[in-house]
Amino acid sequence: MAYIVTKLITTETSLDVYLLGSFSDMKQAAAAATEEYKEYNKKASFINLEMVNEWLSTRGEYSFRQDKHNRIQLDISRVEENRPVQADQQKIFSCSGTDKEFLKLSEAICPDGVKKAEL
Repeated sequence: MAYIVTKLITTETSLDVYLLGSFSDMKQAAAAATEEYKEYNKKASFINLEMVNEWLSTRGEYSFRQDKHNRIQLDISRVEENRPVQADQQKIFSCSGTDKEFLKLSEAICPDGVKKAEL
């Protein structure tokens, strides 16, 4: 079994997908993906990084929106060595018009791009 780690970076002007590596162990794959999250979100606390690592280890995916235009999505895909990937597991990310709807929702919730909580 191999674990392929990929990331999708969404900005105001682009959608970029990166192949980060292939690992033989899920924990190693999660650690590599967490390291990418750490580089992306420099304000992440140790507790937050531990939570992200645990989420990646169990769910195999994680998404974080930095502000209304910038987002990172991390994915760990399981693949059998020396075998084609099954059709239902080939899709890694979906970049569709739905992203624009999420962007509109995000802009409505935090119009200035800053997270705010009000009672």
